[in-house]
Amino acid sequence: MITASNYFIEVERIGVETLPETLKKGHDLVVKSTSNGANWANYQNSEGIKKVIDLYFQKLNDYAGTVSPKSTTPEPPKAKKPPVKKVEQKTKVKSVKETKEARNVKHVEHIREEVKFIKRYVGLHNKVKSPSTILAFIKALQRSIVQKLIRKTSPLSEEIEMIQNKLVQAYNKMKGDESFAINDKDLNHLVAIAGGEKVYQSITAIKRYIGLQGKDDQKKINDFIKYLENLVDKKKLTKDDPYADKVNAIYKSLRQRSSTKVSISKAELNGLEGIVKACGCKNEVGRIYDTGGKKLRPCKSKTYSDASRGACSHNRGLSGVLTAEEMATRKLDLLNFFSFWYSLFGNPARNFTMMFHGEPHNGKTIFLLKLAQYLAENFGNVLYVSSEEFASPTMTKKVNEFLNPLPSRLHFAENLQDPDLSDYQFIILDSVNDLGLKINEYKELRKEHPDKAFIFILQHTKAGDFKGGKDWEHIAEIAGEVHKGVVNITKNRYAPKSTLDFFRQFGIQWQEPMTKQKLKPYPINGEMTTKDSQHY
Repeated sequence: MITASNYFIEVERIGVETLPETLKKGHDLVVKSTSNGANWANYQNSEGIKKVIDLYFQKLNDYAGTVSPKSTTPEPPKAKKPPVKKVEQKTKVKSVKETKEARNVKHVEHIREEVKFIKRYVGLHNKVKSPSTILAFIKALQRSIVQKLIRKTSPLSEEIEMIQNKLVQAYNKMKGDESFAINDKDLNHLVAIAGGEKVYQSITAIKRYIGLQGKDDQKKINDFIKYLENLVDKKKLTKDDPYADKVNAIYKSLRQRSSTKVSISKAELNGLEGIVKACGCKNEVGRIYDTGGKKLRPCKSKTYSDASRGACSHNRGLSGVLTAEEMATRKLDLLNFFSFWYSLFGNPARNFTMMFHGEPHNGKTIFLLKLAQYLAENFGNVLYVSSEEFASPTMTKKVNEFLNPLPSRLHFAENLQDPDLSDYQFIILDSVNDLGLKINEYKELRKEHPDKAFIFILQHTKAGDFKGGKDWEHIAEIAGEVHKGVVNITKNRYAPKSTLDFFRQFGIQWQEPMTKQKLKPYPINGEMTTKDSQHY
């Protein structure tokens, strides 16, 4: 029975290369969602992913049942095969091709960004794809180019440019779901590149070992030990693998451990994380630090903006102090805003903080919805917490009126207790006053989620200022006031202060809010009073 606990052992026994195309897609999903078996958190926490993977396990079990009888059949049928010389010649030709390909494959620590996109492009061949899928591919490719993960000096720049042009041409011609085809010349060339790099087996093994940190699941540990033994028995750890000795050391430590729980020291964990998550920077320092003994939090992008004291040492120096050279050359994780959003905000850090305030009925919610749409379509999952309007039909009306198309990565909640904030990159609080969130509580929330971006709204006072005091403005990197469909940025650490008439930008007509009629007091005199008999 193939389950999550023994999947990688069993699929190795069956052979991934022998799987039908549909099952290979299931295998790719498992590898991607579990980081090649190192972390099953997505499988355990997401009902959607778990449902799809469990269905794949079921189909794989059915397939394994059909394959196993063939391996246990008696030899007489096999004896009939030798006379058929053509069949033997075909199998020999295939094996020769495989060995040639294997010789041309270059083992690497990390597959280059260009090769990843080429593999993804090759995977589109003869598949029916929707326009949204092609558009998502184009945006991802352009994002990597803008962020300089792919450069003009790359030896594969011509291939990347060709892929981008082909995708754009295909997208512009699409009227619905269509089959995507690559011509034979390009396909053969790109397949050779896509298969030209393969990650060392040791890297995969180290990732899985890190995933066992702090666990005492004996079945998983024993399965991993068998996996390591299988690597050695099948000679999958090649001589040129620079981390084969690390894998041997891991195997010995697991065999010789005195406790049932896998315990990796901080120093060893830093070294292993440095191997599997290296960003190519010079003089790399540790990437994962103990946060109070409760959990370990890795630096997600190995950049300064997602590092926090006690969590990540990268770009903070071994002692928390940077030299002038380190300060000048550190890598910052910035969001590459474009169009009028760039003019308004510049390129903020991925974990930025924004604050907006304004009188009621001046367009704050509309502005935040458009900003949320932009972030969701280009940068990650967005959570919009609206305690004031969540249950009101006005929010539904605004979403239908101003968000078209509806972003799939934008979610809504009424409070901070129900959603799992770790699932989101951007969190919008509308408003902190209505949520009853005190500034000290927000600071604690910020400490728990240092890599998240927060956008919060403050209500206005009768005096024209915002509730909560100036402390809220001090902790915000970007602050602005919304008035009659115009946002005026009064503070910005990433760009000069600016103004945006977002009603005009989005084609919205400004309407003055209706004011209540003041009732005139009428004096009560004898003629206007009623007697008991006149009451009804």
